[in-house]
Amino acid sequence: MARQRHTPKGRLLVTGTILLLLLVAGVLVTGRIINGMAVQMSGRIVTQISQYHYRLLQVEFGRSEEVLMAAARFTRSHPAPSEAEMRVLTATLMETDPKIGRIWFMEGGGEIVRSYPRRGTPGVTTAGGEYRRLIADLRDDSVRSCVPRSGGEPIWKLVCRVRDDRGAEHFCGADLPLSDIYDYMAEQDPHSRSYATLFDPEGIIVYHPDSRKLGQSASETRDSTAFHEVLGSGRKIIASVVSDYLGIDEERIYYPLQLGGRRWVAGIGIPRLAIEQEIDDFHFYTILTAVISVLFFATLLVLAQRRWRREYDLRRLSEQESAQLHLQQVLEQIDPHFLFNSLNSLYALIRCSPDQAREFTLTLSKVYRHVLERRKQILSTLSDEIDFTWQYYSLQKIRFDDRIELTTAIDPALRNWRIPAMSLQTLVENALKHNRITAHNPLHIRIRTEGESLVIENNFTPRGDGHAESLGVGLERIRSVYRFYTKENISISSDAETFRCRLPLLPPEKRPV
Repeated sequence: MARQRHTPKGRLLVTGTILLLLLVAGVLVTGRIINGMAVQMSGRIVTQISQYHYRLLQVEFGRSEEVLMAAARFTRSHPAPSEAEMRVLTATLMETDPKIGRIWFMEGGGEIVRSYPRRGTPGVTTAGGEYRRLIADLRDDSVRSCVPRSGGEPIWKLVCRVRDDRGAEHFCGADLPLSDIYDYMAEQDPHSRSYATLFDPEGIIVYHPDSRKLGQSASETRDSTAFHEVLGSGRKIIASVVSDYLGIDEERIYYPLQLGGRRWVAGIGIPRLAIEQEIDDFHFYTILTAVISVLFFATLLVLAQRRWRREYDLRRLSEQESAQLHLQQVLEQIDPHFLFNSLNSLYALIRCSPDQAREFTLTLSKVYRHVLERRKQILSTLSDEIDFTWQYYSLQKIRFDDRIELTTAIDPALRNWRIPAMSLQTLVENALKHNRITAHNPLHIRIRTEGESLVIENNFTPRGDGHAESLGVGLERIRSVYRFYTKENISISSDAETFRCRLPLLPPEKRPV
């Protein structure tokens, strides 16, 4: 197993995870902020919905007023129009305002009403008490309205007083069937989530979705206080009420409305359910946007991880091939190095002890055969290395006799752990090569386990500057192996009496299950 490093993938994963968590946290915090904003939005939602309905009322009923004023201007300038002129006039005016069902005219103090319906034949009728009550106390240039409680179809009547160029008094009126008005208004705003109540200056309800409310006074409803406040101040107000029409909680905005030179009051009711639906939609799209953002970011993170993984694998493969090449070059130097040192020892024995030289040669052949068999092996178990070190020690024992001594103390539980192949032999060889070895000063080599490390010690009696050469081919090979397989490395220390080398133990090779 190659040594582990901090990889770009790992850094990317950590960074991406942190960013993703920050994004999720940001979404949650933003959600709380949005909830607070949504509460504040409810007022703006109420205003937005109600203003459209209010402007619609203003435009549509302003149009009805303009039709009535146009009829009044015609009457002022035409005191005695022909029947044909009246029919053309009324037909044109009703085309202008589809809400008007009838236009009528009456002479001041007269008993005759000339009527021009949208559908049907124009006619002349006698003015009854209904008309007299409608025109009573009517001032010049003002518009009065009422919804007669006759029990039939509710009709909103508008009337104004006119004086012609000769000073004669006339009355112009328009009738608006309220059921038709609501149908027409619904067509103008088919998706409206509000309803309206319209009070004339006297506080009479002249427009309401519930026909039973038409003609009632504001004093008979929950709108009385708000009506008088808006009528007096001319400013809109907002109130939270229980709808007397729907029977549910609603927000109601009361607006002043100018018609006929006088102030009317329009109450626009918006159910709380409609407002909450707006807020819920806002929440939904906000959450949807947040979820899409998180998924998009997570997708980008996965794609980036895959890209970085491919690039890292390529770099890692290149580094591994380079390290293996270097390691192989070092390994190829082991055989000649070991053989050269052994031949030097053999040469010295031949000169001083031919019998020992022959024994050394036989033992060397066995040991070197073992070296050749292990020449391509990079890691070896601690047990195998100890055994091979003892074989090498027996070879050197022939040369040095009692002047060298080797002892081992190995934890049985660590015998299958691994170290670089021939590392122990290399360290023992360095001890033999770089220390003064005499009968009075023998070399004691001790090999023992300590935790998850292997410690090699010997008494320290350096000769010349040979110690400086201890970081040669053999030790460089050991370091190269450790650099490739782990972050750990060997450590070398010495004092006046002892030379010590510590080798980290690598875990046993995992066997397939």
